[in-house]
Amino acid sequence: MKNREQSMSTLSPGLLLISVIRTPKSYAQLLVQEREVVLRLARKSGLLARLALLLQESGVWRRLSLRERNILEGARVLCLEHERMLSWEVDRIRRAMWDSKVKLMVLKGAAFAQAGLDLARGRMVADVDILVEESQLDLVESLLKKAGWEAEIHNTYDQRYYREWMHEIPPMRHRQRLTEVDVHHTILPRTSRLKPDGERILEAAVPVEDTPGLWRPSNEDLVLHVMVHLFYDGDMERGLRDLVDLDFLARHFCQNDGFWDRLIMRATALDVMLPTYYGLWTVHHLMETPIPNRVLITARDAGKPGLVKGAIMRKLIALVIVPDAPDGVSKVRTVARWLLYLRSHWLRMPPLLLLKHLTRKSRRRINPDARNRRAV
Repeated sequence: MKNREQSMSTLSPGLLLISVIRTPKSYAQLLVQEREVVLRLARKSGLLARLALLLQESGVWRRLSLRERNILEGARVLCLEHERMLSWEVDRIRRAMWDSKVKLMVLKGAAFAQAGLDLARGRMVADVDILVEESQLDLVESLLKKAGWEAEIHNTYDQRYYREWMHEIPPMRHRQRLTEVDVHHTILPRTSRLKPDGERILEAAVPVEDTPGLWRPSNEDLVLHVMVHLFYDGDMERGLRDLVDLDFLARHFCQNDGFWDRLIMRATALDVMLPTYYGLWTVHHLMETPIPNRVLITARDAGKPGLVKGAIMRKLIALVIVPDAPDGVSKVRTVARWLLYLRSHWLRMPPLLLLKHLTRKSRRRINPDARNRRAV
């Protein structure tokens, strides 16, 4: 009993959640207050439905209280509705592209689902991400408009921001179903220091079985996109869910002979070795994902993070990606999150353009009404 009373002090709330995700049966050994922390933090991190499935499949479900089962079952039912929505919207988008000769690739959650990965179960989705050839962006946008999607952003500056500098056009929302689709032509902004070629990603695409006209990224590109999104383009605020995705993908695909060598070769070809190194290090360090040491060393040497910069980044990542409490954020984590937010913008834009962009965003925060005005 004494050891169990002390268990709350041995792990931070975030590490406690990670421990349960890795070993679901351990949830049954937690104190009542520890379970409460895990449930609240799982909800905050977008992992509550995933946790519900893990606890069901591990045999722990029958040992839960009625309240716990109600909370988890509610999240699971909501997630099932998201899964149905995702499947329907992908089908509608595919139909909108029919006979257009557009090579339509789904990304992220939609790609996990179309690849038949168990990871797609219990994974909440907010929108549908697709990738097409840059030369076909106008055609794809036109076809989506005919099918009922409309641009969400009308501000002239924001339109220019997306179309000239970003890796996607402005988000589009369906006028009736209110579902959103993000149309990408690559996976990092045009102005980013790293420039992965969207055409190469499309060339390596895998056709979705029994679904003509639909493609998904290769296994290696599925993994790389998660790492690029999390460790280069994103601010890592809700990065734990992405880390869980990465852990699942790595464990799943590493069963294929030669996967790690192909992953490193692909990261080199797409010019994304730096986020690949941070991704491999983080998932190995926090999730204990079995990654060969030679792969970690190769990624580090090729990514060239630098001794000091690499150490600082690893510390910041560990601080931000692991939630520290269900409610509130510590001052240290706030500073770390802010530094990573600045880093993500620094990497995606050249200094002068970044200064202008952040200045405009600051003015909008001061004068929120300016968001809806058309720039002159």
